[in-house]
Amino acid sequence: MLVFSLCRILFLLFNLKSFPVVYFTDFLAGMWFDLMTTAIVFLPLTALEVFPNKWRGKKIFQLLLALAFQVSLFLCVLINLVDIEYFKFTAARSTTSLFTMLGFGNDLVQQIPSFIRDFWYLILFLILLQIGGIWLYRRVNRILDDSAETPWWKQIIYLPVMLALMVVIGRGGFGLRPVAAPRAAGYTIEQNIPLVLNSAFTVIKTWGSVTLEEKSYFSEQDLVSHFNPIRQYNRTENLQNTNVVLLVLESFSVEYIASINGTDDVCTPFLDSLIDSSLVFTNCYANGKKSIDAMPSLVSSIPKLMEIEYLTSQYASNRIESVPKLLKEQNYTSSFFHGATNGSMSFDVFCDVAGYDQYFGRSEYNNEAHFDGTWGIYDEEFLAWSADQISAMPQPFFSTIFTISSHPPYVFPERYKNIFNQGPDEMHNSVRYTDYALSTFFKKIKSQSWYNNTLFVIVADHTPASGSDIYFKDMGNMHIPLVFFHPTNKFFRGRSDKVVSQSDVMPSIMDLLGYQKPFFAFGHSVFENTPGYSASFIGNKYLYFYEVGNEKYMLTYQDEQVSGIYNLKDQLQSTNLMSDTVLSETILTSLKAIIQTYNHALITNQMTTK
Repeated sequence: MLVFSLCRILFLLFNLKSFPVVYFTDFLAGMWFDLMTTAIVFLPLTALEVFPNKWRGKKIFQLLLALAFQVSLFLCVLINLVDIEYFKFTAARSTTSLFTMLGFGNDLVQQIPSFIRDFWYLILFLILLQIGGIWLYRRVNRILDDSAETPWWKQIIYLPVMLALMVVIGRGGFGLRPVAAPRAAGYTIEQNIPLVLNSAFTVIKTWGSVTLEEKSYFSEQDLVSHFNPIRQYNRTENLQNTNVVLLVLESFSVEYIASINGTDDVCTPFLDSLIDSSLVFTNCYANGKKSIDAMPSLVSSIPKLMEIEYLTSQYASNRIESVPKLLKEQNYTSSFFHGATNGSMSFDVFCDVAGYDQYFGRSEYNNEAHFDGTWGIYDEEFLAWSADQISAMPQPFFSTIFTISSHPPYVFPERYKNIFNQGPDEMHNSVRYTDYALSTFFKKIKSQSWYNNTLFVIVADHTPASGSDIYFKDMGNMHIPLVFFHPTNKFFRGRSDKVVSQSDVMPSIMDLLGYQKPFFAFGHSVFENTPGYSASFIGNKYLYFYEVGNEKYMLTYQDEQVSGIYNLKDQLQSTNLMSDTVLSETILTSLKAIIQTYNHALITNQMTTK
């Protein structure tokens, strides 16, 4: 528990911006979660220690116990230290999906050198805490063992008593259900929940198959009146047979885009200029905090509304709708471009499920001279190569291009080191580089025959870590751009402050292209004359953005309780409006309808109209 408490102090010190107000009781509550974690992790070791045995003092037995203890401690500390930095990107303690994602492709192996270089201090803390654990274990182990003199009957009694005690502590008491991570909300303010939790605890609690439960907030008839996932459009003036290029920009938060955030700090001069000739949605929100969340949201309109990512869940093999599948009915060819190593984020597998005709990754690029040494092919070269591949495809086509360079370790070609160095940090520099790479991509394709007949949809996959007062809050932490650009169609001009999300991209494309058959989507077309919304599940709570009348709000919902409502104009989330019961009930009704529909559709494998 002492070691876990030290991990929590380090977690706080490295993430002070995220916890502006900390209470002493946060650490007391944290010790309670540490105690539960200790009981769960060391239950097998306790069973081995107290199992009736008169030879417990033997050296080989003690060595076995010591090794088991140190390995268990090492893994728990490692998980907690990893979250010191990973929390900056996810805004939540890690779950078992972290290990699932690390197993995708060779991402982990490739990035180990950069991890060691960038986060060497975490390795130092790991070594120091492990040494401390060894020293403390030896001090405790000096207590004289009296197993040989203790009668068998006493030892037999000790076993169930000790194991029962450990089980009760591990469950968090005598309640009908064991304590889970959301219970932390009852011990602290909403913002400090990750501080109270223990990363080893959240991993353990999500170990195995995370299953959804059916909700019954509404009757079947009432549910459809509140939320119906079946979409069908009949646009008279459509873009039939228009090519579509979906550009997914790695970590391009609104924080970096001056034409949306209104600041004078221009990190993306090309994208800003493109936005001036585009239709931009200034209130777009991501449906997840990781790249692996973005693809199901964008291409299949499946947001992240559960603890783990859709692609790592047991529902990943469900039958789904997707842009490539639906457009295939209209004779479109489809392709997916991602400059990372093939298999990264399991995108190649998702492409098969989503029905893409072709997948292009680092292997297909086949030129290691442009490999960044860690993550994949530099954006400038990969985007230019992607343009060549697209130009060779039959029209009409739907192509998705996913950039990678604005991602840790933020590597771009050496020749630009003295150009994109305005700071204030590596992330800003890499965003500037990717923006430049985007400008070279558009410069190249302008001369292609397909360019003037192509709709470009530009969106970010998620937001990165931020030290800004605005962008580390829940609201800013999900704020991304959504841009529709068409070189010749004047319809795609202007700005809209409608609330939209990544899951709206797929139905919007189908609406624009004149697809008239019914299909399944959790989002809706941004061109519908209906209130906008965005739903996600981040850090053990739902974040729901919704329009009520002329105002726009964000609601946070955890453990079946509303914990906050904020007007989107209140970017620092300083005024909680949850005392407005009418407003709360209006927004919560909409969210509950989505949750009930989502859980039922995934559980019953009903995410398609086919």
